[in-house]
Amino acid sequence: MPETSKLVHKIQEKAVQLSRPRVGKSSKMSAKVRLMKIKHKAIGLNNIRQEEKVFFLVKSEKGDIPVFVSKYRSVGKAVDSIASLCNVVNNNHKLNVPKLCLFKEDTNLYDRAGAKIMELVESELLHSGDTLSLKLNISE
Repeated sequence: MPETSKLVHKIQEKAVQLSRPRVGKSSKMSAKVRLMKIKHKAIGLNNIRQEEKVFFLVKSEKGDIPVFVSKYRSVGKAVDSIASLCNVVNNNHKLNVPKLCLFKEDTNLYDRAGAKIMELVESELLHSGDTLSLKLNISE
């Protein structure tokens, strides 16, 4: 009985180790592949130079849409641009209505509306290739 218990414990440990997300070469490679797929289909303004582009996969009510914005845009202007590209109604210019916001996981990026996309990338809050959600912030 004790030997069986040890064997079961070893099997459970291996299962836990295999279920942990891998950090390293494979996760970096999958991030690069995801970015390449986004770049291939991304839409955005034609006047943005290639070295200025930051790419995102945006989840909205219209579906998942790959987009790019200029790294020199503020978060507020990026929300306006992305809403336009995704054909989502944007009433952020009106008072007393829920604001359309960009979220990375549970972080509301619109709270930093004046910050430039480049600042968020440099602080590693955002990365080119990230998945963002475009939705109304009803909690305000």
